[in-house]
Amino acid sequence: MTTTISQNLDSERENILHQLQEIGQLERIFAHPFFSNESLYEILSSLLPVNQFYQEMGGILGYQRTILSLMGKKENLENTSFRSPSYIDITSLTTDTLQAIDWGIEALPFMAEMIPLGGAADRLHLIDEVTGSELPAAKLVFAGKTLVERIVDDIQAREMLYFQRFGKQLITPIAMMTSFEKKNHQHIEECLEKNKWFGRPKESIRTFSQPLVPVVNEKGDWLLTEDLKLVLKPGGHGVIWKLALQSGIFSWFHSLGRTKMLIRQINNPIAGLDYGLLAFLGIGYKKNKKFGFASCPRLVKAAEGINVVVEKKNSIVLTNIEYCDFDQFGIQDVPLREGEVISQFSSNTNLLFGDIASISEAVSQCPFPGLILNLKKGSFGRLESTMQNLADVFIEEKGESLVPKNTYITYNHRHKTISTAKKAFLDETVPTETPEACFYDFLFAARELLEKCGITLPKRRTLKEVLIFGPEFVFLYHPALGPLYSIIQQKIQQGTLIVGSELQLEIIDILLQNIHLEGSLQIRASSLLEGKCLLKNIHIQNQGVDWKQSNPYWKGNFCRKESVEIQLLGKCSFVAENVNLIGPHRFVVEEGTAMHVSQVGNNLIIEKSVFNG
Repeated sequence: MTTTISQNLDSERENILHQLQEIGQLERIFAHPFFSNESLYEILSSLLPVNQFYQEMGGILGYQRTILSLMGKKENLENTSFRSPSYIDITSLTTDTLQAIDWGIEALPFMAEMIPLGGAADRLHLIDEVTGSELPAAKLVFAGKTLVERIVDDIQAREMLYFQRFGKQLITPIAMMTSFEKKNHQHIEECLEKNKWFGRPKESIRTFSQPLVPVVNEKGDWLLTEDLKLVLKPGGHGVIWKLALQSGIFSWFHSLGRTKMLIRQINNPIAGLDYGLLAFLGIGYKKNKKFGFASCPRLVKAAEGINVVVEKKNSIVLTNIEYCDFDQFGIQDVPLREGEVISQFSSNTNLLFGDIASISEAVSQCPFPGLILNLKKGSFGRLESTMQNLADVFIEEKGESLVPKNTYITYNHRHKTISTAKKAFLDETVPTETPEACFYDFLFAARELLEKCGITLPKRRTLKEVLIFGPEFVFLYHPALGPLYSIIQQKIQQGTLIVGSELQLEIIDILLQNIHLEGSLQIRASSLLEGKCLLKNIHIQNQGVDWKQSNPYWKGNFCRKESVEIQLLGKCSFVAENVNLIGPHRFVVEEGTAMHVSQVGNNLIIEKSVFNG
């Protein structure tokens, strides 16, 4: 039968057919009750990109052999030790950290950014409310913006910081790895088009898609649907390196004069807070490192990968080990100090630094880093490659010190480094990696910032209390307001937020002095670089957000009873001093206008003049 069918196939599909026969999967397809030549042809076609992408492994044949070998694999740990790395501590603003931040700003003209956002994100259960179809993680709306928009905002914030310091406008090239899982690639392209490329030149953003790979059961057999289709899922973020090389991403970066890059995962919206990324990038750039990890504290027994230095007889390497492999490698996940909850090993955050030339060379040595067989509950899964394990290539000769010369790792506060939105909140006893927990961390970071600004805040609520009553306050802002907290402290000075209040700032050029807010205040500039706002000695009181009607709070889709809204359209300014704004107010400042609001008795006086900058 195989011979008869192969006569009607081109050489590529015929080759895949014979490989399927050799690995024992073809007879299962033939035995399927819905078998037909058409369904077989569709299966063969779906495997074309898999066969091509994994050629270095031996195509589909090598792919399946790798799966089977990993099922019974045992690591040779002879003369091997796993040690906690020597970190570069950036948790406080020491002289060295401040220097690293300056280096990070100086590095921006040489930086590119790669964003892997093609994962399946099955645990999020994200559904389009109109069509009912499943959505990828990139479409998750978090605190009023999609995760894609939040990452682009962070990039824009660093570019504006560079502009303010050096007077030169940067456009960072962005490469996004998508997939065809849940129409991920289509959704991303539509998102970029709809948002007009987030105000960036269209040619500054490129997408490239990862192949989908077969899902297998505990025996290594490929999963088939009832209507005879292969069950296919993305093959892990580790494919990003080879795919970027093949797709011309690295050569594109090089043509734009970019020599270094930040690799940042889509589902971690807090990574851009304050100075952490700038210090991390600055160290990698100034010290000409080949590869780097941004790390932070990790709880003992947390389901997170760790960073380790692997020491062998004559070599060391700074790398990552996934939590599912701890037993295999004999990792002892014990506290840093007896009786404490923080592990001796820090968290691998999937925030990576890379020297583009070094990465390109490493890919030729290791096109599929960190291969693991990720079998989920129910005993099915897929072969995955782990992005951060490209570090395994950068092995160094062991000397007196166990600190690598070509790779590095920074260590920062967890609440300003990682909090992920990976799964739906289904079990209140395990809220980690949910949007609810991520938003709670977001609020904590906002609290820390506002307290530095001298703002009096309501008592902090627990996560459980937030889920029941709503957050004690919400402060959302465009990261270009800083992103450094030290800059934001110059723009927000003294004041009070009453419990349940909301403050949103989509503006850069602003000064808030002694603001008393009980309710909702929203200030938005249509052009971040042009609108100006000054509020001094202002008392705002309105009914604000209806928190009962605004759940889930992490989406940022707030139902407001009343609010004070200030909209600045283009080059214009709004100034209000010594004013009480009771109830709802909406001020719209037109292009070229300067609006000044004052108060005489109980009456507001609104004066308009020509804006002169």
